[in-house]
Amino acid sequence: MTVRVENPQGLKTVLTRRRLVLYGMGTIGMEISRWLDQQGIRYIFADKDAQEKQRAVGKPVITPQVVTSQYQDANIVIATNIYFDEIKALLLEHGFSEEQIISYAVFIPSNTVWADLEDSIDWSLMRPSVELFSQWLNADDRSVADYGAGQMYLKTFLPQDAAYYPVDYLKRFEETIVCDLNTGSFPDLDVDVSVLNGVLEFLVTAEALLLHACRKSGKKVILSYMTKDRFPNQDARRASGYVSDLTEKRILHIMNTCGFRLAKREPDPLDATDTIYLFVREC
Repeated sequence: MTVRVENPQGLKTVLTRRRLVLYGMGTIGMEISRWLDQQGIRYIFADKDAQEKQRAVGKPVITPQVVTSQYQDANIVIATNIYFDEIKALLLEHGFSEEQIISYAVFIPSNTVWADLEDSIDWSLMRPSVELFSQWLNADDRSVADYGAGQMYLKTFLPQDAAYYPVDYLKRFEETIVCDLNTGSFPDLDVDVSVLNGVLEFLVTAEALLLHACRKSGKKVILSYMTKDRFPNQDARRASGYVSDLTEKRILHIMNTCGFRLAKREPDPLDATDTIYLFVREC
């Protein structure tokens, strides 16, 4: 997430009228907290995992119960896209006014795209996800195409003699195959396995790339996706940079039509709302 406030002084005036609670300490919450610190705005964190998060940041963190019982005079910045509607409903139920509830969206540019997020990504957070699905590969998987390869973490989990083809829109490494996947023109890579981790949400060509990966993969397709079922808020999806809105039913239909069956489905270690899928080609 990239914090870029269109009217910083106006927002600062709003935020300092009352006590301020920053509710949510995921990626969005921590980016907003950095902006608040830079502006000299005082606030207190709130999170359902308050005790754990307090140890991590070394600052006071209150629970949702404390927010609703002791901070009814405060402004509340809801710093999560996934649970925004749920938290807002809770606050309204406890007597907070619409005026007191502030969306994370006021801190970010409208129509966010992946390039807006690039500089704020903590790539290391993605490693556990890659480690999880790398266990779905075996010695017979001799070639892998990694669409949206990023820091190429997947390569570290592959045998040294496996053919690895990292695809990305930036040439992050000498071996990166540069390709803007949003153009709909994809590299011609016939492989045993195609991996699409953390990329499909950001593509207007998501379905086309899925079909391409199916045609070019002899054995498996591994993908992660934040489905519209799990994250239905359209405005929040756009604010997150998501430009595709596939349901799980649609993903399964595409893969089944292409001759792939669902073999495994696991929550993403980075965010359990996201799902990682393993599809295996039917014989």
